[in-house]
Order: sequence, then structure tokens, then C-alpha cells
Amino acid sequence: MTDTHLKKIGDKLNRTRESMGLTLQQLADISNVVPSTIQKIETGSMIPSIAVMMKIARGLNKKIGFFLDEEETATEVSLLRKSERLSLGEKEDQISVQKLTTELVNPEIDGFILTLPLGTGSGEEPLHHHGEELVFCIRGKATFTVDGDYYTLGPGDTLHFKSKLSHSYKNLGRSTVELLIIYSVPALSEKVAFLNVSRRTEDEKDNQISSLKI
Repeated sequence: MTDTHLKKIGDKLNRTRESMGLTLQQLADISNVVPSTIQKIETGSMIPSIAVMMKIARGLNKKIGFFLDEEETATEVSLLRKSERLSLGEKEDQISVQKLTTELVNPEIDGFILTLPLGTGSGEEPLHHHGEELVFCIRGKATFTVDGDYYTLGPGDTLHFKSKLSHSYKNLGRSTVELLIIYSVPALSEKVAFLNVSRRTEDEKDNQISSLKI
């Protein structure tokens, strides 16, 4: 990530926080992220992890792709080229999330490409939220647990389910997994699939510096 990209993210976070009348401590309290981490992101002095970015977005009551959204006016039609995709996470051992959707007027779906290195998944706590979720496996093999039942997806397989059902996923295979995930936009206060992503090491701290490319 370049210094320019870091500055854009920091400026966006600072503007949003101040426009909502929140102090660093207040945002830290509602997002469960320490104030010093938020300050470092705002000043562009650190590259935050995916987990930290998602926690802050949730604390600001924004969609999970908040930091991946371009600064543009919502429209009814939008074309996104492959080269223009925005992403979180680029390291070999780190979950990567690429945002496929843009800012439409009153959007009803959101889409991502999720890359899971060996041993990574959605975390220990099951996920659940409003709406529906459609998963298409592009490559590799991923194991999903939905309402207590297990499903293994290989290339070309799809899984469609009501997101209110308890669900989780993990790469238990021998290679990197790539998934296309489309879900209906939930209530902003609800937990959704990428807010709980985990790495191989369960004790990773939220403020650990990782790769973020916008």
C-alpha cells in the first residue's frame, strides 16, 4: 500500500468520525479498538489489519466495505473493471477480501471475492445475520457449517442459505480457497460474514500490522 492510499483511508476515517461528533475514545469504545490504533490509522502511520478495519466500520454503523468504497455519488448503474477492484489483505498467509460491488442507490446486495489461505476461516464464533447468502467456489475446497450440517464446496459448487442460520466456514484443504460470496445487505448493526475472519494463529492481536491494498 502506498502512502497516498494510507492517507486516503486515514482522512476518510477522520472526516467520518468528526462528522459524527465522536472522540477517539468514543469510537474506540463502540468499535472495541484501542484509541492509539485509530489515531495511527487516521495519521497514516500504520497499516491496519482486516479485523481492525471491519470493527471500526461496524462501530461507525457503516457497511463492511466502507473503507473499500470510492468517494463517489451513488448511482443506479456502475461498471467496475477487474483492475479497479479494491481489496483488503495481500499476504500469502492472510485472508484477502476483494469488493465487487459499488455504491448504488439503496443497494440490496453486496459481493466479495474471499481468498482463504490454508487453515484460515470465519473464526470460532458462528455467524448469523438477516437475508440470504450465495457462495460460489472458484478454486480449492472449503468446508461450511450451516445450522449444524457440514458442506464441502469444490470448484464450481454453490451453497445458498438463509443467513439467519448459524454458519461458519474454513479452509481445511491442501491449497488456497477462492470464493465468490454474494449476500443481501443486512441491517448495519448485524454481524456479517467478514467481520469475524481469523488467521491460522488464533492469538493474533487486532492491532498487528498486516497488508492492506486499496
